[in-house]
Amino acid sequence: MAAVVSLTPAPVIDRTYFVDVFDAGKVNRATEIQEFLSGKGINVSRTLRVAGVPTSAVLPIGREDEHLLFRTPHPQILRILPIPGRMRVNTAILETNGRTTNVNQQAVPIPQRAWDDVIEMTVNEIQSLRADWLVVSGSIPRHPETDEKVDLGELFSEARRLGTRVAFDSSGSSLEKWANSGLVDLIKPNADEIATLVGRHLETVGDVLEAGREVVENSGLEVALVSMGGDGALAITRDEAWWGYAPAREVVNTTGAGDASLAGFVGHSIQGRGQAGGRVDFGTLPKLSLQKGLRHAVMYGALAVEVPTTIIESMDTLPQATVERPDPDKPLSEPTKFFETPSA
Repeated sequence: MAAVVSLTPAPVIDRTYFVDVFDAGKVNRATEIQEFLSGKGINVSRTLRVAGVPTSAVLPIGREDEHLLFRTPHPQILRILPIPGRMRVNTAILETNGRTTNVNQQAVPIPQRAWDDVIEMTVNEIQSLRADWLVVSGSIPRHPETDEKVDLGELFSEARRLGTRVAFDSSGSSLEKWANSGLVDLIKPNADEIATLVGRHLETVGDVLEAGREVVENSGLEVALVSMGGDGALAITRDEAWWGYAPAREVVNTTGAGDASLAGFVGHSIQGRGQAGGRVDFGTLPKLSLQKGLRHAVMYGALAVEVPTTIIESMDTLPQATVERPDPDKPLSEPTKFFETPSA
């Protein structure tokens, strides 16, 4: 297993309303409400914690919301940096048939001085854990002073200098920018996002494979881990590609499935690692096992859709997975759509 540090630049308060049926534009009554500290990076680290993988999660938390730390799962993995203000709130409405409606608030701005502290804390965690992977996930906040998005370049460069691979999971202009920066080793787009990166519609697994190869070839990436929902996932490098699939027994909630998939890959794709947390050759990059990483990615992703929130509590019911060479002629159950990436 690997050791993984995650950074969630814009953590959230996840608020989930459970309803029998959601009727848009009408008054709806919730049967239950759950609220907890969340965000894509912390979702990755929580899943890894349950799987027994060494991990820590760096979170800049608004000082007015620190009370949430007293009722959040797995607090021992959290590395908290208090910053001014409050956190954003993401609201999910979950129906009994599994359909989910999400309303997500934009990332709250973070001052430059606080961002410098975030970088320092993250680098310290990488060194402390002797991490194989740094995972940076979710929305990228802006600086209130300039309205520019925070710069991840210094952090990525320092992580790679320390021999730590960088995985980046975001969307829109942030995904396009950092996928092509030469500072990232892995991206985890879904099929629509990879279609947007190449600027065309994708209708088959072969189309997605070709798009992934194009992005990897042109960007300096090592791996594109592309999720395709019910059609499985692809792990693509310059030299090889694998398709993986694991069946979910029941689809309850799809939110967080991508985070679980990324956790599965980074937690289990490292070859030749010694004792957990004690890589002897820190500063070099061990080889990746694409098949092993993808197998765990699709198993974790399938398990995630079976639970009502983004928190996986046990790995006891992991489904079996199939990993094989992709069938390029297999049609996607939902052909992709792509959007013009905004410049800011």
